[in-house]
Amino acid sequence: MSPVSSIRRITGPSRDTATAFIKKPIAVHAAQDGAGGMSFVRPDQMKKLFLTGIAVLLAISAAYAADEELPPVAAPPVQAAPIPPAPPLGWVYGPYTMCGDPPRCSTGVVNVPADGLNVRVAPDGPPVMSLVNGTPLIPLDKQGDWLLVAPACDLTPTWAWSWNAGVPLNRCWVYF
Repeated sequence: MSPVSSIRRITGPSRDTATAFIKKPIAVHAAQDGAGGMSFVRPDQMKKLFLTGIAVLLAISAAYAADEELPPVAAPPVQAAPIPPAPPLGWVYGPYTMCGDPPRCSTGVVNVPADGLNVRVAPDGPPVMSLVNGTPLIPLDKQGDWLLVAPACDLTPTWAWSWNAGVPLNRCWVYF
């Protein structure tokens, strides 16, 4: 039996058996001809199917685009909430800061000839912490020589203690 006749037997009657032997099947299970063999998709049919698929996809996307709402033209401006004032840290002795008179200055800096400046719960009360030199403070109130202050930076412990008061020594957090 010749190879051409065996191909004719598998694919069924075909007018171009030699080219059917060379072609690769594109859709094996797509359709079968009357003799039970496989059917091949010709290039012109492939082009029609491709263009039809593109047209269907474009029609579907146009239908979905018509259903979507357009975004608003201009959004109203957003108002930011005001920053709340810093909570009070405690009372410090005013002459040991560079701001002894709160109405004349808005910030002060710890400046003491010791390890740190004691922060107290009340004027001349017990100390709760100590601040290193150079720590910025925001004065909130004044009673005599004592200033009620808030920290002007994020405080972090130094893991050391104030020798004179036995309280933790704190400093500004350094961001890298």
